[in-house]
Amino acid sequence: MAISHVLVPYDGSLHSQRALERAAALAESLQAELEILYVDSATVDELRQPLIMTSSELEAYFDHKEDAVRRNLREMISKIPNAKTVIICGSAAKGIVNYSLQSKPDLIIMGSRGLNTIDEFMKGSVSRYVTQRASAPVMIVK
Repeated sequence: MAISHVLVPYDGSLHSQRALERAAALAESLQAELEILYVDSATVDELRQPLIMTSSELEAYFDHKEDAVRRNLREMISKIPNAKTVIICGSAAKGIVNYSLQSKPDLIIMGSRGLNTIDEFMKGSVSRYVTQRASAPVMIVK
């Protein structure tokens, strides 16, 4: 199986940072497209469709919306200038699966745990949900 498109969901957690680092290294070695997906649950009313941006456009978008995760995302993607960043709103688990069905990556690389351990306890793991429902293979990074 040739890998030409890698999708990495990112939420600012340590595991997603590790997944992004692994995905960036793999994409670079395979000369594959790298797409970073940020699911923003805080801006449901603001975003009605996915935003696809370059690094400079993303910086302008975040100028008026700073929080710890967004600052961390900006810092991480500044190290990966060729990556495409996509921002969607809604549920992380469903958003990742739905977006992956549209973008059709060859591989999804994601962290084993996210930021919200209470939600994970109550609703189940996002990585498990994605692994069970995505059509692409999923690599889980600890």
